[in-house]
Amino acid sequence: MIQIKHEFKKLIPPLSVEEHTQLTLNICKEGIREPLILWNNYIIDGHNRYEIAKQFNLEYKTISKAFENEDEAKEWMILNQFGRRNLSAYQRSVLALELEDVFRIKAKENLSKGGKISQEGCQISDKAIDTKKELSKVASVSHDTIAKVKKIQAKAPDEIKTKLSTGEISINAAYKEIKKEEKKEELQEKKEEYKKRIESKNNNQFKMDIFKTKET
Repeated sequence: MIQIKHEFKKLIPPLSVEEHTQLTLNICKEGIREPLILWNNYIIDGHNRYEIAKQFNLEYKTISKAFENEDEAKEWMILNQFGRRNLSAYQRSVLALELEDVFRIKAKENLSKGGKISQEGCQISDKAIDTKKELSKVASVSHDTIAKVKKIQAKAPDEIKTKLSTGEISINAAYKEIKKEEKKEELQEKKEEYKKRIESKNNNQFKMDIFKTKET
């Protein structure tokens, strides 16, 4: 039985209204030509086709892929999206960042194997994996862009992320707004800290004045 896994579905950048309409028209006219791809009965390619098939009660075929674990399935899904869709630099960077933990684990495993000899007598590569470099390579963007998008994903409101996805604003513009807000927050924190110091100083002075009054 086909199943939908939220963690997999969210990896697929949503189609625009125009794209979804065109896909629906194509499928209603020509049928579902490409099979849905599954892993352990979960869809890893074909979420939109599956939903349209259910809506119009259309037939479809499925094929299964084998992966050792969920991380491998996610990596395949993301790389597959890069190869099939015309994604923006922001969308590519967001998808690449989903692989950050995967690459980090691979980097640790690679380092732990460094210098060891395999059963076949070959030395296992001890070359370190640079996670940031791998992410930028996968997304076809610079290290700087990956860093900016990571900051945007952590700090920006959903409204900004939506505008980035539709191309209404650029990565640089969104990043500048975040840095501007961070500076405002930092300035406000400094003001609050200064205010607390002044209040503390005044309280201490007041206590000293009272003590001197009692002495006299």
